[in-house]
Amino acid sequence: MATHSGPVIRPRLVNPANFLFATRDTGYKTTGLAIAELIDNSIQAGARNVAVEVSAERGADRRLEITVLDDGKGMDASLLAEALTFGGTSRFNDRASLGRYGMGLPNGALSRCRRVEVYTWRPGTSVLWARLDIDELVNTGDVTLPPVEPIDRPEFVPTAPSGTVVRLTRCDRVEYKRPSALARRLREDLGRIYRHFLANGVSLQVNGQLVVANDPLCLQPGSKITGGSQFGNNLLYEVPVGSVTGTVSVTFSELPIDRWHALSTEEKRDMGVTAGPPVSVVRAGREVDRGWFFMGGKRRENYDDWWRCEIRFDPTLDELFGITHAKQAISPRPELLDIISSDLETIARALNGRVRNRFLLVKATEPLSAAEQQAARADPSLPSLPRVRRPIPDELKDLVDGLSRHEAPYQIAAAELPTTATYEVVVQDRKIVVLLNTKHPWYRDLYGPLAMSESGRDHDLARQVALTVLASARAEVALQRGAERGHAQKLRHASSDVLATFMNA
Repeated sequence: MATHSGPVIRPRLVNPANFLFATRDTGYKTTGLAIAELIDNSIQAGARNVAVEVSAERGADRRLEITVLDDGKGMDASLLAEALTFGGTSRFNDRASLGRYGMGLPNGALSRCRRVEVYTWRPGTSVLWARLDIDELVNTGDVTLPPVEPIDRPEFVPTAPSGTVVRLTRCDRVEYKRPSALARRLREDLGRIYRHFLANGVSLQVNGQLVVANDPLCLQPGSKITGGSQFGNNLLYEVPVGSVTGTVSVTFSELPIDRWHALSTEEKRDMGVTAGPPVSVVRAGREVDRGWFFMGGKRRENYDDWWRCEIRFDPTLDELFGITHAKQAISPRPELLDIISSDLETIARALNGRVRNRFLLVKATEPLSAAEQQAARADPSLPSLPRVRRPIPDELKDLVDGLSRHEAPYQIAAAELPTTATYEVVVQDRKIVVLLNTKHPWYRDLYGPLAMSESGRDHDLARQVALTVLASARAEVALQRGAERGHAQKLRHASSDVLATFMNA
């Protein structure tokens, strides 16, 4: 074996300055994702109130300054010393909550700024202060951070019994120049990322304004936008990983095409209908990625804008999901795809077909709207309807409640009805509501083809057919005696069954 008689050279594992500049370029997709790393720490420290402040620093360049304040349990000097080091955490590889590697605070902060300061305190103790300044380390050549110092409480540090404040100064990698623009974007992003924590009582503010939960599935009560409906039951997968088992839970939802299809392109984009990725991936209650995942061989189409999927998993399954230490992307392993992609692809194709059919129904409602307007113009010349209270049948309540509300005296819509009638009639707030049964051969073979035709003449015929139905419905509602109305309803149902038999023969 060759020998070396010279001095032993032991190179440093890391050149601090170069490492810091390099790690800045590993980057985060958005400032919201970088700030989320700091909020993760707050939540994991038991904070119930987290505030983000965005302001412009004094000086000629007016760079932004970002501060994150919380009422968590705070840190002692040893924990604070670790907090600004890469990998410095007492919870390394902990799978119980949001953090795992101890990279979030320095990595997230330095991706957006050149200096980060941390202030923390516990009951009965002084405020402790530590900092990490790239330019300071470069200029001094230090290989260690400045020591943790006890200081007098600065005016920006709240008087809560315990907590932590993280200040990002000299922010040179923020995609917005105005504090108001960044604050608005943060409220949008953080409301989506932490929607489950917000629903469970965590309070999050940006520049004094509460962040509202933003559920892309539009299912969560209190969310910025609601109106979605869950499709099917939750899917639950128990996935073995070594000696333990992790859980994957999947929820699908459908967006309300009937109510939202007529919105402008800008309104749909603002609501996240057309611009939002359909699939949201949630780790330990916090969104870590969104896009088009686990859909097998199905390619994304425009119809797929109108349904959503949320995939939730335990940190136990981090390796299978290919989660990055920045918690902003996944790269699923083949064995995970084999477990769940087949089911999800099948459901995605079914939802795509349902959306396609729903848009055909929407197209079929155009003559109905014209018939509503024509009937409303003629209504003043007809005898007044009797003031009789008619309760809406239980089996039709959900359908009626799902209709958009307007003041016109007539409303006619198409839906899959729980009866065999050609149509059903209800009275809501003195308005006649007619529901056409899309399952009946009359709709399938007569009204539907006319309404969905490209011919203007066919559309006009569909309008006349709809007027015929409205006239019959009005005549039924005009009957004053309950017995008469009961006979009319029985006749309508009986004739519907006969018509179905004739048309199917």
